[in-house]
Amino acid sequence: MITTKPKIYKGLLIVFSFLLLASCKTYLAPTYNQVIVDKATEATTETYLFLATVAGGSDNDTYFRRESTYNTLISKFETLNLLAKARPIPSNKTTQRINNLLAERNSPSSSSDYPSAFAFNRIVENLVKMKEKDQASGLNPIVVEAFKGEIEIFLDQAITYESFLKR
Repeated sequence: MITTKPKIYKGLLIVFSFLLLASCKTYLAPTYNQVIVDKATEATTETYLFLATVAGGSDNDTYFRRESTYNTLISKFETLNLLAKARPIPSNKTTQRINNLLAERNSPSSSSDYPSAFAFNRIVENLVKMKEKDQASGLNPIVVEAFKGEIEIFLDQAITYESFLKR
């Protein structure tokens, strides 16, 4: 009879430990934010509309007509970058192990920007370069297409990542 009590206690301890651990969650990504997705969708639509208006090229003499659109788009993507970065980056043993493995391979760690924040920042950089080129000498259709291609890559990355968080 003495041997059954330790077995019962051991069994209860195992069940209690399992229940305790089962209630723990490990977060490897930020929580989904509908505001970021909505604002990203809106900014994407406006960006494609703007790119369509300059697709045939532009003359620097008419740059003043487009300046406010550039400024609006840049500010929208800077805001999205800020919103994406404002979420806390999870820190736990799992993310530390991932970062250690990435460091061993000389890859950027996951504790840097979220992919969407990185992408929003790159969109801003491209719009700023496009704005400067437009102001200095205008844009020819090939240059517009090159900027569009680069911006499109980062729009896809940001929207894909933010949509994926809705799990």
